[in-house]
Amino acid sequence: MFRIDLFAFGGGFASVPLMFHEIVEARSWMDGQTLLNGIALGQITPGPIVITATFVGYVVYGPAGAVVATTSVFFPSFLIVVGIVPYFDRLRNSVYFTRVIGTILCSFVGLLLAVIFRFSSNISWDIPRALLATGSFVALISKVEIIWIVLAGTMVSSFFL
Repeated sequence: MFRIDLFAFGGGFASVPLMFHEIVEARSWMDGQTLLNGIALGQITPGPIVITATFVGYVVYGPAGAVVATTSVFFPSFLIVVGIVPYFDRLRNSVYFTRVIGTILCSFVGLLLAVIFRFSSNISWDIPRALLATGSFVALISKVEIIWIVLAGTMVSSFFL
């Protein structure tokens, strides 16, 4: 989890493809569907997406694993923020820093696309699920607040899926 957070530039969602790779593909701690369920559970609870680390830690090593995973997934960001804050004004005005951040964000888009394809292959697609996915996408494009999309998706899936 420490390594996942250390390389999750672009926010919490950048950690999802890294988590998928490490947890499902590299270490085989759980299958893709179980991780997807943990991410979905994390979306209906308060807090950031990286709280999925708590779920993973708990499933793999119980309560102690949850504590270690949660601490590990937040610690690198904390260290980076503490280390960069005194120099941020100079960095923000640097052309090189701006280029690096732009490049990192481009790679972040690629990572998100990869995880979309990986997770979509772990879903049993049928018409109701396709309609739910399409409706969620349209709502996001229409700038509906994500909390309403998650709540609506939870309600719809509870009754129809």
